Amino acid sequence: MRAALPFPRAATFALAASLLAHALLLGGERVRDDSAARPARAVSIALLQPPTLPMALPEPTPSTRPLPQARSPRASARPPMPAVEAPIAAPEAPPLRLAGPAAWQYRLRQGGQDGEALLDWRPEADGRYSLRLTRRIGERALPALESLGHTGSAGLAPERFALQRGGQDRQAINFDAEGRRVSFSANPAQLELPEGAQDRLSWWLQLAALVQAAPTPGGRWRVWVAGLRGELREWTFETVDATPEDAGSLHLRRLPLGERDPGVELWLDPNRGYWPVRLRQGDPETRGFEIRLSDVNS
Repeated sequence: MRAALPFPRAATFALAASLLAHALLLGGERVRDDSAARPARAVSIALLQPPTLPMALPEPTPSTRPLPQARSPRASARPPMPAVEAPIAAPEAPPLRLAGPAAWQYRLRQGGQDGEALLDWRPEADGRYSLRLTRRIGERALPALESLGHTGSAGLAPERFALQRGGQDRQAINFDAEGRRVSFSANPAQLELPEGAQDRLSWWLQLAALVQAAPTPGGRWRVWVAGLRGELREWTFETVDATPEDAGSLHLRRLPLGERDPGVELWLDPNRGYWPVRLRQGDPETRGFEIRLSDVNS
C-alpha cells in the first residue's frame, strides 16, 4: 500500500476557511423570516500566519571598539588632610647646679632688733641633703628652720621641713613624692604635690639654681612653696631694676599673693653662683625679717 502523501499546508488552511464560511451561511438560514429583509453583513476572517521555524542566529563578531574605561571616583571637594607628623619632644631642661657644702653667715634684722643667722648647707654623696637656718638675737635663740630631702637633676626635693624649738620639731611639713601628697602637722589637709615643690627654706636655694640655669634679664621664675599652716602656693619672681644698693647682685621680687601679702625680695650674686646674699620677708622693723651676707665658711 502506497504511503499517503503529505497534504500541502496552504491547501489545508484554504479548506478550513471554506468549511467555516459554509457553516456560517447555513446557520444564517435558521434565523427568523424577517432576517431576510435585513441586508447580509460581511464577515471578516483573519487568517493566522503559520509560525515560522526558529532560525539559528549567527555568532556575534568581536567588536573592535575599545571598552569604556572605569570611571575614576569623584574627587572629594575637601583638600587632602596633611600627614600627621609625630610630635617633637621638648628638649629636656639642663640639670640644675648646686654648690658644695658651705655655711653662710648673715647679719639679721628682725622685729627692729639686730642679730645673726647661719645657713648651713650639707649635700651628701648619696644624694641626700640637709639645710638648716639658725637665728639668734643677743643671747636669745629664735626658732630654727630645717629642710631634709634629696637632690637630683631638678634641684632640691624636700621630704620633711620642720620648725624647731629647743632642738625639737614643733611643726612640720611632709612631702610624699611616691604618693604625690603634702601633709602638715598643724593642718589635717593633704594636698597634691606639684612638681618641684619646695618648703619655706629650700626655695631659697632652688630659686637660685633656677636663675643660674636661665639668667634671662627681665625674666620670671616660678616655684611652688608649702607653708606650715597648710597652704601651698605658686610663687612668681620677677627682676627689679638695679640700684646702687644692689652692688651688682640680681634683685628679684615676688609678685603679690594678695592685699595683705607682706612681700618677699631676694638678692642673688652671680659671682657666688647666684646664691642668696640678701633676703627680706615683710618689714624687718615689725614682724618681718631681713638677712644680709656677711661671710662664707666652706
